[in-house]
Amino acid sequence: MTRAAIILALSIISAAAVSCNNPGTRQASTIASTTASPSPLATIEFVNDNAQVIDGSSKQRLETTLAALRERKKIDFAVVTVPSTGAQSARDYSLVLARERKTIRNDETVIAGLLLLVAVDDRNWHIQITRNLEADLTEEILTNLSAPMRDSFRQKRYGEGIIKYVNALIAKLEQINFSTATAERLSPTPSPSIGRLQPTQRFVATCL
Repeated sequence: MTRAAIILALSIISAAAVSCNNPGTRQASTIASTTASPSPLATIEFVNDNAQVIDGSSKQRLETTLAALRERKKIDFAVVTVPSTGAQSARDYSLVLARERKTIRNDETVIAGLLLLVAVDDRNWHIQITRNLEADLTEEILTNLSAPMRDSFRQKRYGEGIIKYVNALIAKLEQINFSTATAERLSPTPSPSIGRLQPTQRFVATCL
């Protein structure tokens, strides 16, 4: 090997070492590894209990209730539990899930949709709704209807709490009349919710 080639090879090795030890690179790597990715979730189901906090009978009740809602009203309502959303906010995490669900199901008969996310270890929950539900499911309504659910969450009865909220929301949905002319296809948007102990902070709701 010539002297020039040796110098060039050493220069490449040196440059690589600097790049690997760059603080910015390490920070980016850490963020990438800790950011929660919703992709592995089986969003095709009505109930995805990844946190394993819903007992079998409650999950079956939810599945039956949500399947009936979809058949009767053409409204797709999914429930997802996770231990944590990692570095992502509950809002962002649930929005990704809602969009993935729309893509996976790809059902043109669905005229509206909701997705309830409960991040158990984070003590957060968030609900995504489609735009055509915003007028009927306002921030105040979503917050008021969630009170019994939050009471159950405080006692670690997650399945019971979710059923209460789902039933309350379905009762409200039953009062809405959708026409084919005005019904908007499933297009999740940041939905109204209650702030985490801060009135000016919207979109993320706390369980406890």
